Amino acid sequence: MNLSGSIKIPLPQKKIPPFFYGLEKWFRLNPQWEVLSIEGACHIKKGDRFGLRVRYDRTENLVNYDGVVEELIDGCLLSVCLNAENLRRITVHFGDKGDTSILRQEEVVENEGSPMEQGELNSWLKSVAWYLVLQNKNTPWSKFWKFFMDRLWLRMSPSGRRIVILVVIAEASGFILFLLFLIVHYAWY
Repeated sequence: MNLSGSIKIPLPQKKIPPFFYGLEKWFRLNPQWEVLSIEGACHIKKGDRFGLRVRYDRTENLVNYDGVVEELIDGCLLSVCLNAENLRRITVHFGDKGDTSILRQEEVVENEGSPMEQGELNSWLKSVAWYLVLQNKNTPWSKFWKFFMDRLWLRMSPSGRRIVILVVIAEASGFILFLLFLIVHYAWY
């Protein structure tokens, strides 16, 4: 099964590739799985091997991938192959459009996937784009969010992230309803 997606990122192209050269944060942003461990994936170069242990969110399957960096063209392309029961080949292209960059990701999976996988690839790209923008800002607010992302959010499972989002939405809704109640109550009296 072949999947592909692309996204524009409001950053110059030179700021995009270094994020991918460590692999860990990129893999942790994938909504399909929870990264349990990653070994040998720091400052990669072509031919480097690494181990990636993940738990798929929907099926709860544990998979130990033997990964290899198949292609690395500095500032242009990164291709990794994840080998387990099923082979996954992920290629990321870094394009330049002046003040913005185009990030295109292609994935080849041996087995027949579900239509949800294309949506998950698009979510992965959006997460990477959002993280890259956050990483390149230097405001106190962005530093706080980056700290939150690195220390807590990326360590959670995808289902844990969804639960946190639902709880925050429920609490915010309850707070808004409470404020509306106070406004209505004191407006009438």
